[in-house]
Amino acid sequence: MPCMVCNSYSMSLSSKLSDISRHLVTPDNPARETGTLDYQRCALLHNFLVEYSWLADGQSLADLDRRSFFERNGDEAEKIRERLDPALISFLEAAYDVEGTVFYLWVVGITAPSLMWINHSGDDEGETLTLYWTNNICSHTNGLMYHQKQCKATMAMGIFDMDFSQPIEDHPELWHPLETVLSNWIHMIQLGKITATPEETDCEKQGVWAWHSYGEAQVENTVAAFNQLVEAIESRMPTESLRPAREGPLLSDKDLDAASVPKSCFVRGFLTRVRVPRFEFIAPGLLVPHDREAFVSRQVFTTVDTSSNDDYYSDKAIVPPVLLFRATDLTANFDWDNKYRSLNPFCRPYTVAKGDHSVPAGLYSESVPRSVIDYAEEGFRLILPFSLWGEERGAKTSNGQGIEKGSVADLFQHGFKPFGGEWWRAQRLERLFGKWTELVERGVWDVDGRGVAGTILKFDDADKGAWRDYCIEPDW
Repeated sequence: MPCMVCNSYSMSLSSKLSDISRHLVTPDNPARETGTLDYQRCALLHNFLVEYSWLADGQSLADLDRRSFFERNGDEAEKIRERLDPALISFLEAAYDVEGTVFYLWVVGITAPSLMWINHSGDDEGETLTLYWTNNICSHTNGLMYHQKQCKATMAMGIFDMDFSQPIEDHPELWHPLETVLSNWIHMIQLGKITATPEETDCEKQGVWAWHSYGEAQVENTVAAFNQLVEAIESRMPTESLRPAREGPLLSDKDLDAASVPKSCFVRGFLTRVRVPRFEFIAPGLLVPHDREAFVSRQVFTTVDTSSNDDYYSDKAIVPPVLLFRATDLTANFDWDNKYRSLNPFCRPYTVAKGDHSVPAGLYSESVPRSVIDYAEEGFRLILPFSLWGEERGAKTSNGQGIEKGSVADLFQHGFKPFGGEWWRAQRLERLFGKWTELVERGVWDVDGRGVAGTILKFDDADKGAWRDYCIEPDW
């Protein structure tokens, strides 16, 4: 959950540093496509993160060792200079390379000269190197890869993630300018998703960097995305078919208490702030919870006893999955041919016994062990009442990989994450609502007098050649 003390501390840190807002990559201030590394912009963003984490550790900027990669590594760095692109050399000459610190949540810092190509032997004549080295967040580490010819970067936490984005010619959508990656990392600080503090926190940390199950700004952004979707649907409906206007919120705290939704969590913040749609269907076959009693009665996970003998979860706060928009009287089948696996995407203790087909299909919020790194309370799982095939022309994750055959919960999900993080972290509701708005505005989804037309079977179009309509572009 958001740490208000951490967020306040992070804001105070930013106020002590140079304003880098005009250097951040945004839709209105994109990366420049010059065919080379924008080393000055990248160095400014890199050095901001170095100074930010240094201050967060309670140290004075006057004591910061501002030596560059070449100055700190001496002869070892000079030996590889001839293998480096001139623009990359300029970046490494301008970027601070501080020993004994953790540069960011995902990476410890600039890779040592001896390790830059250790995971790339014989791949592409040295064109690809590991620029930032992953910290202890995973095993068989790699890091942020940089392609010197294309001047693009992508994250591969470990060596087993590298094949998702290589060769670069086959996966251009997963590679981004270095300044885009660095801006993305800073954006996550601005959202409060990642904070830096020397204090102990109730969530996992890497150095001073702490990962939070969600940031308060993410609630606001998701509410805005949902309201935009509602407006897109209502504007396409016959005026006479709109439901009578009702003052918000969609659901009250009293309603959520009755449904056993935790007192302080992302989904409560979302449902108690969004406007009330004047229609029945928010997506094909998915009902808006106008019937509060039905909303409460359809929750099957919020009342699960979370006191467990499971040592891993016994001391952790667990947020249950909440059914937001149910499919009309349809249920999911989580059974799997492999007796050791289940199609159920939710974390323990929200297990479903083999043969139990009573779980309502629909859109759920993500289940989260709050103190565990790389989980997302702002995430979702769309639970379908049918299986996907995900073959060559079938449904795919954001990185273009086919969804596993038989899946009922992977539509619209990430897969490999080019900005950092493990594959299991759920996609954000904010991005889902943005995608659904696009489908409404493009006319992929029809709108009638009850809202979005069609049944939940419409989502099966993802398996019938229309996978791009049901795939969210790669992001964090």
